[in-house]
Amino acid sequence: MKPNKKIKAGDKPVPEADFDDTIAQNRALPLVDVAAVPRPPLGYRATDPEVRNRRLRKVAAEHRAEALDALAEAAGRDMPNELGKYAPDPERAAAMAERLARAGGLVTVAQALLAYAREMDQIALSDAILLLEQVHRELSHAAEHEPLLAEHYPALRTLFEARREAIAEGRARAAREAEVAPAEA
Repeated sequence: MKPNKKIKAGDKPVPEADFDDTIAQNRALPLVDVAAVPRPPLGYRATDPEVRNRRLRKVAAEHRAEALDALAEAAGRDMPNELGKYAPDPERAAAMAERLARAGGLVTVAQALLAYAREMDQIALSDAILLLEQVHRELSHAAEHEPLLAEHYPALRTLFEARREAIAEGRARAAREAEVAPAEA
């Protein structure tokens, strides 16, 4: 379409490049080498979440900055002289402030890496399924003329049978839920 040409009611729209297509942009990005991602330190064992929840004190995420400020404040004071002989050592407050800041930075970087990794995985899986759907479609056509050809693709058949079953299960569950929903209303 010429730039100065007027668009008429019956004209078909001309597709334009989408420069904000993050999926296409991200699809072209290199994957981070798994070997380059650091592992937790030797000796780390995850604590059961229920145990952590029961034993650890909680601070709302929006109070994190205030906790860091309070630690810095405590680290700069002569607490034993000001608060008495049972006051904590200000050096502990400084060490805790450092550790809390580093842990927060680690969480931020790890969350960004996890978001990237999840999206790269979703894009790769979607691209793989698109290709496999094409293979499945073509195999279905070719198998009409050469039925033995299907035997050469057992993993493909297993995948599409599992997908078919999952779809049927989802539809049945949705139908059951639709029947229950009006009864509850």
